[in-house]
Amino acid sequence: MEIMLEAQDFIMNTGVEQKIIGHAPRAIYDAVVKKLHMLEDMMSFYREKSETTRLNRQAGKEAVKLSSEMMFVLEQAQTVASLSQNAFHILLAPLVQLWRNAGARNQMPSQDEIHRVLTLCGSDNLVLDKATGTAYLKQEGAMIDLGAIGKGFAADICCDLYKELGASSAFVNLGGNVKTLGTRPDGKPWMVGLQHPDKARGNSYGAILCTDQSVVTSGAYERYQVIDGRKYHHIISGQTGHPSESDLKSVTVIADHSIQADALSTAAFVLGLKKGADLIYNTSCTGAVFFTAANEIYLTKGMKPFFRLAEQVKCYEI
Repeated sequence: MEIMLEAQDFIMNTGVEQKIIGHAPRAIYDAVVKKLHMLEDMMSFYREKSETTRLNRQAGKEAVKLSSEMMFVLEQAQTVASLSQNAFHILLAPLVQLWRNAGARNQMPSQDEIHRVLTLCGSDNLVLDKATGTAYLKQEGAMIDLGAIGKGFAADICCDLYKELGASSAFVNLGGNVKTLGTRPDGKPWMVGLQHPDKARGNSYGAILCTDQSVVTSGAYERYQVIDGRKYHHIISGQTGHPSESDLKSVTVIADHSIQADALSTAAFVLGLKKGADLIYNTSCTGAVFFTAANEIYLTKGMKPFFRLAEQVKCYEI
């Protein structure tokens, strides 16, 4: 008889929720948790022996041999950077650190500081050699951070393991990166709530019906620095060096692959409603939901069958 195992953990610096349905869900859960810890050891920006740290330490010095999984993540990151004209890319860590330090000392970074750090953040600083399985950061001080794509990759790996180890259906949520295998035990799609940007955590403005797909949301409402009483969110523009000024409060992307949805949701947020929608239409994604600064909701074409509105707010198609 199949049973459901539900679990909550803290891995990859975020909450991880799992629901696994199968004949031996505990064994599947154990394998998935072990793999998530391995991925954290591989991708973490903060772990001394991670591949990310090794690459960052050798910036401007020499190329670094990486695992095939790490190379895949970097290649996917470069693909989305190219598609989005660098609205998303993984070399903004020096800027993120600059703004984090500014928040700690409650003092805005100067334009000179921002300009100096921006020179380290060009996406062309990262050179991948697929033939040798190596990566090279051309400029000393340049750094990658996989925070906007790594959890999406991990969600994909979780679902690969669910399928490989015999789960009939499953649900995983890594800090807002949701991916599902199959349907719920009752045969209905999984329901993924969409956090209202202006309300306390747990308050949804709508939901996505999800089967064998990923749902990922990026927004400016969760992580931020407070400087002189003003909030500055964590999504930095690689063009200005400042927190992105968007006409959006959040973007939710629905796609077959969570690594794609993760990166594209950030890119679309930075680009804004019109250019963000154009980006989604230029990919293989199922679609996106945009929550604007004017508290209006826009859906890309074809999204209506997957979207359920929980509030009486204006909803349009773009």
